[in-house]
Amino acid sequence: MARSPSRMSHGQRDSRGALAAGALLFSIGPAALMVMPMIVGVYVDELGFSGRQAGLLASVDATGMFVASLLGMVWVRTLNWRLAAMLGLGGAVAGNLLAAGAHEFTLMLACRALASLGAGTAFAAATASLAEQSKPETAFGIGLAVETLLTMVVMALSAGIIEWQGIAGIFRMLALLAFVVALPVGWLPARSAKTAPVGQPPPSPDPATVAPVAAGLIGTMLFYAGVLGFWVYLERIGQAAGHSNHLIGTILAWSLAAGVLGGIGPAWLHGRGGIARPNLLAILLLMATVLAAVGKVTLPVFALSAIVFGALWVFATAYQAALIATLDRNGRYAVLIPAAQGAGAMIGPAAAALLIQGDEYVAVNLIAAAFLAVSLLLFRVAQRGLGPPGPVALSSNQPME
Repeated sequence: MARSPSRMSHGQRDSRGALAAGALLFSIGPAALMVMPMIVGVYVDELGFSGRQAGLLASVDATGMFVASLLGMVWVRTLNWRLAAMLGLGGAVAGNLLAAGAHEFTLMLACRALASLGAGTAFAAATASLAEQSKPETAFGIGLAVETLLTMVVMALSAGIIEWQGIAGIFRMLALLAFVVALPVGWLPARSAKTAPVGQPPPSPDPATVAPVAAGLIGTMLFYAGVLGFWVYLERIGQAAGHSNHLIGTILAWSLAAGVLGGIGPAWLHGRGGIARPNLLAILLLMATVLAAVGKVTLPVFALSAIVFGALWVFATAYQAALIATLDRNGRYAVLIPAAQGAGAMIGPAAAALLIQGDEYVAVNLIAAAFLAVSLLLFRVAQRGLGPPGPVALSSNQPME
């Protein structure tokens, strides 16, 4: 009797090599967005682009990631993931190297589109690979921890690189990063263990399965609308409370560092508590930290809120991705996780901006808490797709009958 695809590929999908390759590749997707605040200024100061043109270039990087994730649904069940990752990374390397020599707006726009679509494709392959792990919460947590560490390194190096080589140096750094993370791509699984065996038609989408996944993806979008809407304005909230720029910058750096602890949290828990409960608890605590930072908040409370927020944001993200991966019985929809996150990242700051009045940022806290509350309800709906509570349904990505 032929073994199921899941059993045939279990060792491959859970190997340390597959986890390491997926975690490294996971960091390439948002790499350009990490340094975007610095790049936007250099677009204007060095290349002479207008503020509007600089904003359009920044939006192309974000949009490319979003589109690449949507396109992932087309190839995730048919195309070899290693090939998809290599094609994406090749596009990222080429786009960034071409951007390093571009000085005209239209050419730069095309280069950034190529680079972001390539990085987004590799990011989608990494997401699909990590979703295959039997402990996806641990896999995504490690991927997010690596991504956060890389963010800290890239941000620390960016100012010096810009001073040394200008904006071309940043794009060369991004090209080098894409080349480095391509080295272990051969360890990725070739395709999903959930895919139907060769010669058998793929199963039709089951509405009973699709509905919980959709709730999880929409919940992810609203969660990111809440956390990004708050994060983008956290520095302004600190300033409005009367704290110095130096202290605020230090606190934000510690908040970013706390994200590493949030990423390794699922590995430390090792399945204890399942995949649904830790996410719900983290969202409740995030709502509390957001509301604690309302108004003229004292420095200790501001610092504690920011640092706890940084850890819980990453911690919850790992469990949300794991929940969607476990609900996605056919390996079709987990690749949309980056698209949901990206959509939320666009919605949250825009919604907060519409409600800000002068130097008062209370509306930012309230709209962020509201987004988080609705996401909590949607994740409650999504977790019903796990079935009755149990060690398999709540804490693993094992195949379900």
